[in-house]
Amino acid sequence: MKAILFTFLFCAIFISQSLFSQVGDISTDRPDQSESPYLVDKGYFQMEAGITSENDEPVKDFKVNTLSAPSILLRYGIAKNVELRGGIEVLNSKTTISGSSTSQSGMSPIMVGTKIKLFTEKGSAPETSLILSITLPFKDNSAFQSDYIGTDFRFVMTNNLTKRFTLSYNIGGEFGAGAPGATGIYTVSLGASLVNKLSGFVELYGFMPQKFSPDHRFDAGLTYLILKNVQIDGSFGFGISERSPDFFVGGGVSVRLPK
Repeated sequence: MKAILFTFLFCAIFISQSLFSQVGDISTDRPDQSESPYLVDKGYFQMEAGITSENDEPVKDFKVNTLSAPSILLRYGIAKNVELRGGIEVLNSKTTISGSSTSQSGMSPIMVGTKIKLFTEKGSAPETSLILSITLPFKDNSAFQSDYIGTDFRFVMTNNLTKRFTLSYNIGGEFGAGAPGATGIYTVSLGASLVNKLSGFVELYGFMPQKFSPDHRFDAGLTYLILKNVQIDGSFGFGISERSPDFFVGGGVSVRLPK
């Protein structure tokens, strides 16, 4: 999978140097947790791939290290106001107890869904879209699979505060996959255009399961536009609540293919 991914990215960058004068700069849903309301243009295919390392030590002499390598989101614009989406992660987890370690690896459930544009930004009313998706378990022997099909929704919104600053925020919920009952989701992200093709963000987000304690986190990061259709990114963050991981760091690349 990793070899296929890198071959795909290399070919996309090589063939797309002069094929994107008719569309704007790439808009991605990474690296922050606030999904963007902007859709992939009709007829275009986009891949967003990344690696994330997460570390947690909830009690002394008990450590958990989780690596997502890679996580992949595929997006395709099927109409002016609708895109199709699919995604999956390859996960590796290492648990260390008093110096003794055990490891698990596997793939996450497959995510399939759609993003639908609802409203265009007008005055104080934000650009708004709705994301609907389901997660489908497909391997019984993976430690990261769920026993049930999951569903989730998000209303994703953005306000352009000035020419340089944007405020993005999401609200939604997950049902039935990762935890029993419902899990509420919220994100608030402040983005800024820094210099030339470099942008940054700071963000607060969290998950509020119906039957467990909440998981609140902070993250920040940078994106750099290499070409109109190629973006790289890096981010880091830490947990705020007791249930959250201590620290996480990641990076990735996003590519939009020509028609």
